[in-house]
Amino acid sequence: MRILAIVIVLLIQGCVSMDKESEGARFEMNEKPSNGQALAYFFQPDMAGVWGCLLVGVDDVHKGCIGYPGFAKVEIEPGSRKISFTPNALIKIANLSYNYDFESNKVYYFEYQHFTSKAESKRAVESHYNMLLDYHLGWVLLEESEAINKLKTLKAWQ
Repeated sequence: MRILAIVIVLLIQGCVSMDKESEGARFEMNEKPSNGQALAYFFQPDMAGVWGCLLVGVDDVHKGCIGYPGFAKVEIEPGSRKISFTPNALIKIANLSYNYDFESNKVYYFEYQHFTSKAESKRAVESHYNMLLDYHLGWVLLEESEAINKLKTLKAWQ
């Protein structure tokens, strides 16, 4: 029954495919924000059986798309902003959002991570529990050196 529920959720979200990864440009290091903006990289690892992209919203406006695996580079106005993530599917339901205070001329690196326990998810900026899959997922702010190591193997969504 649990497997059937997972398959139905994935089909509704429009995420089941054999496509493997983003096909856009590879990550390039040392990009800086322009004109007093903040620059944020949102990235995620490969997720078996998932394709398409995850729309990144800033104050309810879609600004980019993250592939599986892949990243999105988004320039953001400084200040407190609502960041949201929505599967690019027929039914567009935001699956996680959080508020974050961005500073001008600063670069941020947020990675979507899988956690094996609720305690481990405490390091996330925001996390949620996936009842169907029985684990926690969340967005973690990484230090630049760790993020660049992970990003250098990823591509943008095309």
